[in-house]
Amino acid sequence: MDHAYTAFRLAEWALEFVIVPPFCIAFLLAAISLGWAAIKQRPFKTRLWRKQYWLVLSHLIFFGAAIIIGVLWANPMANPTVRHRANPSAAVYLDVVAYCSLASCGFWVWRMRGIRWLAASLMTLAEVITWGAVFVAGMSITGDWL
Repeated sequence: MDHAYTAFRLAEWALEFVIVPPFCIAFLLAAISLGWAAIKQRPFKTRLWRKQYWLVLSHLIFFGAAIIIGVLWANPMANPTVRHRANPSAAVYLDVVAYCSLASCGFWVWRMRGIRWLAASLMTLAEVITWGAVFVAGMSITGDWL
């Protein structure tokens, strides 16, 4: 199977993760909160938004890293009746991505003084999408698909 095709397929499934009921509620609430924070705090009009705050978008690297792990260490499911074990190093890499993603969220919320409500909302949106990628990659490396 082509790695590019698999990567796009896993990324599509990860983005569809936000329509799963518990996570769609968190995504919707974070999106509403982000809009409200943008209206209330006006980060661009009051000059609270600094140039380096655009680096918050670098958080999307964790989405890509999780998808890459899911593609490179995908568990073959030639026989669905035989239970395969996940590659232990892939599981560790995926855990590292998940925890670094959480640490990145904390860092950006702490770093964006004056607009932390906006930062927390933005990072919640990014984290829901990233956890979708971690979840799909986890299914890929274990071979246990829902």
